[in-house]
Amino acid sequence: MRAVANDLAPVSGLDIGTRERILAAAWKIIDEKGEAAATMKAVAKLTGVSRQAVYLHFADRSHLLSSLSDYVDEKMGLGGWMQDVEALDDGEKMLRRVAETRAQRSRVMASLVRSIESDRFRDESAAAAWRRRHDLNIAWMAGTVVRRLALEGRVHPSWDHKQAATLMVTLFSFRAWDDLTQFSDWSTATYVETLTATVLSMLAGPARL
Repeated sequence: MRAVANDLAPVSGLDIGTRERILAAAWKIIDEKGEAAATMKAVAKLTGVSRQAVYLHFADRSHLLSSLSDYVDEKMGLGGWMQDVEALDDGEKMLRRVAETRAQRSRVMASLVRSIESDRFRDESAAAAWRRRHDLNIAWMAGTVVRRLALEGRVHPSWDHKQAATLMVTLFSFRAWDDLTQFSDWSTATYVETLTATVLSMLAGPARL
């Protein structure tokens, strides 16, 4: 299951080339001026289309930013990172790859993800889009990483798989990465090793005192 699929797929019959140019323009604005500058008007102007054309492809700014994260993933060569994790045959390796990918994606997309994170507290559609992705990430984590660790006997029987996955998604969230590496001076190596060890230790013990 691809947890980070676009929240709003292109409408049938629309020019896919225009959609990609819109995404490229939005990313250029964010990279050069910050996320606040990436308004629908500014994106339309840089793309060379009308605002109506932008809205034909993206219902609102939250859908544009959400789709942009997938676009950047593809450009970074990380579009198949979940499939790469699923192909591993060891739970610890899976956890390490999740942590490494989180660090890699977050460094490149920090401004974009901060905007998506803040928008969900201010806008209902952004909140709904965030919730969809969050729930899909939990389902993916439960069905792949937690399942593999359980098969290896590394998950205490008191853990519900969805509960374990929910906690893991939170630990591997952008906000945790941001606080630990950007505001607490953790190196990427420390982040990867510590989170991998933390999850393994956590799941090996009981879920409750």
